[in-house]
Amino acid sequence: ELAFAVDGERDVEIKVFTTRPETICGVTYVCVAPEYDALGSLVTAERRDAVDAYVKASAAKSDRERTAEGASAGKTGVFTGSFAINPLTGGKIPIWVADYVLSSYGTGAVMAVPAHDDRDWLFAQTHGLPVKRVIAALEDSVGGDGELEAAHTGDGTIVDWGTAGGVELDGLGVAEARAKLLDQLEISNLGHRRVNYKLRDWLFSRQRYWGEPFPIVFVDGEARAVPEEELPVKLPDLESFA
Repeated sequence: ELAFAVDGERDVEIKVFTTRPETICGVTYVCVAPEYDALGSLVTAERRDAVDAYVKASAAKSDRERTAEGASAGKTGVFTGSFAINPLTGGKIPIWVADYVLSSYGTGAVMAVPAHDDRDWLFAQTHGLPVKRVIAALEDSVGGDGELEAAHTGDGTIVDWGTAGGVELDGLGVAEARAKLLDQLEISNLGHRRVNYKLRDWLFSRQRYWGEPFPIVFVDGEARAVPEEELPVKLPDLESFA
């Protein structure tokens, strides 16, 4: 988890959860959900009407509509008028509100890396936002030359990092760079490791057999979790599940 300060606002910051900390130097904008708790403090007077209208329109969409894959997904959003500060590079990046970000996942805010995330790429292409590559595909030469035609979401080597955050990562593989950066972020108090669980509603009404994600048993009418030493709960051998 990392925190982006808001330019000109001493007491306001945007916390983001990311599984790709090694891409932070490729962040070209920060995006918050329409329901983001602190959205009001991020919107300038000039952008208030546009943001309010967008938030109202987003409220009419379901989460599935907002996060749908495809050519039309991930394109809508409006600029808040404010800028965040990249905690590693010190660069200013615009803060947008977009409905492809959900308040129910992570912190309700994302650091957008168009070069290495498909939805961020689509959003950046639609709104004319910059794209900065920080991971070169394994078959590429080390160095960020050349224009991308699509987001590179696979493995590779770190490029164009320099000494951001007081750590040198250029030329390292993604996994090695991530581990090295996480240690440095915690040492410098710029971020910390965190496990984030994503659990959606489950439906069991059509289930005919044991399959719930939480093994619960009833003992004398009281619900209890199956002891850890008895896990996993295995199904009996049957010839037919009909």
